[in-house]
Amino acid sequence: MNRPGEWVEGSFTVEAACIMAMVLLSLSVMIRQAGYMRDETVGMISLHEAVEKGRHEKGLDLDGAASAVEGYMGNPMTFSEYKIGLSQRGIRVSGKGQGGRWSYEIQGKRFRPEMFLRKITLIEGLGEEDGN
Repeated sequence: MNRPGEWVEGSFTVEAACIMAMVLLSLSVMIRQAGYMRDETVGMISLHEAVEKGRHEKGLDLDGAASAVEGYMGNPMTFSEYKIGLSQRGIRVSGKGQGGRWSYEIQGKRFRPEMFLRKITLIEGLGEEDGN
């Protein structure tokens, strides 16, 4: 312990400055990585939402749906901007999202509730025949 008025050795000050620099550098790297993960997650969730809207809503303008989702994604922390594009080929709806180094693509078949209801009716009918 130092008494009041005594000086601390110079090497201790230099070591403390080096440690402080490493701590601040590691904190800044972690904050940047958290921002990147946030941007990536927001991009994937928004892309998935746009594709699901395209799959479920009949007569939906896919370009309008993509731009609407881009509009409320918020400001990216590390990406320069988000870009979402939707397209349809036959019964498949595809979506591609990009931002910075991140790129993601998903696709799904257009939702057909009548097919789902037919399958459920068939399964219920089979269950009644078995008596279970």
